[in-house]
Formats: sequence, structure tokens, C-alpha cells
Amino acid sequence: MDNSQTAAHKRIPALRLAVLIASAVMFAVMLTLTIYRVATDTTHGRIAVLISNTLLWLIPFVFRPIFKDGIGDVVYAVFVIFTFLASFLGSVLEFYGSVWWYDLAMHFTFGYLGSIIGLFFICKLEKIENLRPVFVIFVCFAVSIMFAGLWEVFEFTTDVLLDGTAQGFPVELADGTYATLVNDTMEDIICNLCGAVLFAIHYTAHVFSGKSLLLDTMKRDFSKKRTKKTQAEKEA
Repeated sequence: MDNSQTAAHKRIPALRLAVLIASAVMFAVMLTLTIYRVATDTTHGRIAVLISNTLLWLIPFVFRPIFKDGIGDVVYAVFVIFTFLASFLGSVLEFYGSVWWYDLAMHFTFGYLGSIIGLFFICKLEKIENLRPVFVIFVCFAVSIMFAGLWEVFEFTTDVLLDGTAQGFPVELADGTYATLVNDTMEDIICNLCGAVLFAIHYTAHVFSGKSLLLDTMKRDFSKKRTKKTQAEKEA
């Protein structure tokens, strides 16, 4: 193999390079901002959210060595885009507070994306062609709701332990005590639920119409590693 072939073999795909650069830049930005807000005491009770939003940008660097080519570059690209919208624009630039529908839109979107994560797990664990569509939809739906619940538990826990305001500011009750209303939590979960329902409708339309509707592309991409392993076992 000559030098040109070796260079071509080692060249990083453009989309992967873009994801890595964007993640590195955003990690540096978030780390700097978090340190600045801690130093100036302007975290506004959201230090846990700032730290978690900073660490999120390390996922492409941590997951790639673990899963290797098991996760496609398109998945990482979608992750970067959503994290930028939900984490940076939403939490850091405070779109959640200034744009009334932004938080609801992000939770709705994650409800759909959470179902796709469920589809990813299914394709890695089993040949999806062998599974009933209703089972696939149920698992994807359950995974999405699980992530919604875990996020709300994370916000509640950090608010209690760190005296934060991720789930809203406490309001004074008639007896003089303070409590945080559950409205924000329930609205988030309901929007996540609606996003998961949209995926269920999408998958149902895919099955009954016999058309890909982009889902065949996802399933092929998610199943790549398993397919290679199966072929290797057959050759052995």
C-alpha cells in the first residue's frame, strides 16, 4: 500500500470531523462559562445543569472508543445539533425563560429522539426483522418515557441537594411555607410523551405502508455492527 492509499485510509470523514470539532469547541465554551458563573456567583441555582451540560459535549469522545463504528456519524451529528439547541440555547442563553414554547418544543423533540434511542438498542441486541412491530414500538416508547423520568429525577435531586431551581422557583403557600409546583415537571413529561407517540405513529405508518419513511435507513445503520458480527460467525 503506497502513501496515498494509507493517507486515504486514515482520513477522517468530514461529518465525523465536524462533530468532533463542534463538540470540542462547545465543551471549551461551556467549561469557561461554568467557571465564570461559579466565580461570579451567577449560577442562579443551576450549577448542576451547567455541569451536566458541559459534560454532555464529551459524549462523542467517550462513546466512539467504546462503541467504535457501532454508532454512525449521523447519530452523533443529530446529538450535537439537539444538544446545542436544548443545552446551549435553552439553558445557557436562556431561551427556556425568554421563549415560552421553547422548553416544551425541546421535550417534545426529545420524546421522539428518545424513541430512536430505543430503536438503536433493539437493533444492537436483536435482529429487528425477527421482532413484532408492536413489540418494537412498545420498547421504543418505554425507553423514551424512561429518559423523561430520569431527567426529571435528576432535576429534582439536584434542586434538593444543591438548593437549585431547575424545576422552577418555590412559591409561598397559604401557611407561609414554600414549595415548588409540579406544573413544569408534568408539562415536560407530557410533551415527551407526545413526542414518543409521534414516533409510534411514524413507525406504524412505516410498517403498514411498506415504505421506508427514513426508518429503514436508521435500522440498517443501527444494525451494522451486528450484521458484521453475524457474517463473521457464518464464515467461521
